[in-house]
Amino acid sequence: MVRRLLAGGLTRAIVILGVAFFAVYAIVALILARTGLANAEGVAAGIMAYLFIMVVVLLWLAERRRRPRPGPVAEEFLMNNPGVREMIGAPVTVTIPQPPPAGKGPGQVTVDAFLSGPDGSGEAMVVLARMDRGYQVLGADLDVAGVRRSVTA
Repeated sequence: MVRRLLAGGLTRAIVILGVAFFAVYAIVALILARTGLANAEGVAAGIMAYLFIMVVVLLWLAERRRRPRPGPVAEEFLMNNPGVREMIGAPVTVTIPQPPPAGKGPGQVTVDAFLSGPDGSGEAMVVLARMDRGYQVLGADLDVAGVRRSVTA
């Protein structure tokens, strides 16, 4: 359910939740107005506001957790690329010694990796585009036993 709610983005999810919480509060306020309890509507409003804030924080954490990191995206690209397999054989083992920080906003990220396979080993420098919803591989430069080759996504 959280994935479905976040499918349109965090802002859309917050708006939908705001409407839903306001509708629930309106129903509760109408019921409490008929009972005649003093300050009951204010207490209900405070509880609904607190619950709304907690749900928004939980959605924010879920969205942040879903966001991919550059290291695993580069690793998957290198393991599945036919050009890499051609140079060092399959299966390809990828080691990323120091993953780059995830960062915010659009930009470009470079991931350095060590490759090994049955036919040799080498290094790769993968260039990724950082976008709102994750990373897209632009290309990679491979260096296997002094032989340089560029592969594209």
